[in-house]
Amino acid sequence: MKLRIATLQLNPIIGQVEENIKRALTILDESLKPPFPDIILLPELAITGYNFANPQQVAPYLEEQGKGKTYDLGNFISTKYNCHTVLGYPEKKDSLIYNSAYCISPTGSIIHNYRKSFLYKTDEDWGCSESPSGFTNFNVTIQNRVFKTAIGICMDLNPYKFTAPFEKYEFANYCYSNEVELVLVPTAWMNHAWKDDWKQEDVDHYTKLYEPEEPFEYNIDLKEKNILILTQYTPPTYTRSYPDSETAVYWILRFAPFHANKFTKPKVVAICNRSGIEGRAMYAGSSSIYRYNGRAFPELIDVNVFGSLGQGNEGILVRDVDV
Repeated sequence: MKLRIATLQLNPIIGQVEENIKRALTILDESLKPPFPDIILLPELAITGYNFANPQQVAPYLEEQGKGKTYDLGNFISTKYNCHTVLGYPEKKDSLIYNSAYCISPTGSIIHNYRKSFLYKTDEDWGCSESPSGFTNFNVTIQNRVFKTAIGICMDLNPYKFTAPFEKYEFANYCYSNEVELVLVPTAWMNHAWKDDWKQEDVDHYTKLYEPEEPFEYNIDLKEKNILILTQYTPPTYTRSYPDSETAVYWILRFAPFHANKFTKPKVVAICNRSGIEGRAMYAGSSSIYRYNGRAFPELIDVNVFGSLGQGNEGILVRDVDV
């Protein structure tokens, strides 16, 4: 069967939730024609922005599970396009805050609510708690086939707190050992050009590059630049329409257990990243769809890259993946 997946790459601005929603719906409305995707994946904290400085700043945007504007958007998308929708939101549960993501069914019901397990320092700045359940998996039924599915949010792909051994591959090993077939990753991943010690002139330089408006990227058909992340081509100057190949290749490598072991059913990984500049942070965009085929070759990664969006664009990537 062919699984049709869409990654909806956004640049959500803190304080502009309604405008963020409007852009998301505009991209979908202008790009999608039947047959609609089976899955539409949006970024981490898809409509609220991510780089909150403290618990007070994030407080107006917290949502209880099944309530609030993020759930309303996911419900609207799922029922309009008869698809599963995955999107991130800042969740309030009793006195705790989580960085969470929904999987919403075509009827608008919540199939799964996942809470981020490995926190980035920004999550801690705005008061996040780690998931008490750790990594989880759940079943999604598409075209009468059941897919064992897992959601990982951004830092979940990295070594725990950047102190665990790189080769521990906690999330990827969880997915491999639990025979997960479909991995969905909403993220707010930093661009490889970004540095934690950026000076103001660095911020000003890249901010200026984002001032010209660029059209939404509607990447529906296979295009030449989709192979650029494998060649690791980097334009001589920062170009918003090109993928951040270093980041996209790093994502492939973080699923090493998928290319070091044999398995019979292919494993599909869809990563939806945000783009743009938020405060002193610059994101990598480059939302991508991969398939690991389960043939373990020495010194060869058996992976298909079905496409990547530009590092600085808003837009959508739609691909049919044989599974």
